[in-house]
Amino acid sequence: MIRKAFTSESTPPPAGTYSVAMQAGPLVFLSGQTPRDRDNVRHGDKPFAEQAKMALDNLEAAANAASSSLRDAVKVGVFLKDMANAQAFDAIYATYVGSPPPARTLTQSGFSAFDIEVDAILAMGAAR
Repeated sequence: MIRKAFTSESTPPPAGTYSVAMQAGPLVFLSGQTPRDRDNVRHGDKPFAEQAKMALDNLEAAANAASSSLRDAVKVGVFLKDMANAQAFDAIYATYVGSPPPARTLTQSGFSAFDIEVDAILAMGAAR
């Protein structure tokens, strides 16, 4: 089985001991991304829509590091500080994923410094 880690200059550096993306066989697992920039500054003070776009842009960059895209996602995990942002997130998210959309979990989280984190599982070579 192929097991390969991916890094990217386009994503924030890992905030701990983990890979940005990890391939295991035909699947690529993307670590959770938050509204952080490449200088490792978290932007939890921005409006929710900006935080969501930043987190999804970071996740897309992680997918690109594995020569893939969020359009290849088969499962996405979304963690929101405030579930009242779910509808706003969904409108933004729909522009990043393919059709049919991947399976998804939406979980409320006790974040204090930011509003969102998103992770994903991709299928390599998925039809777009």
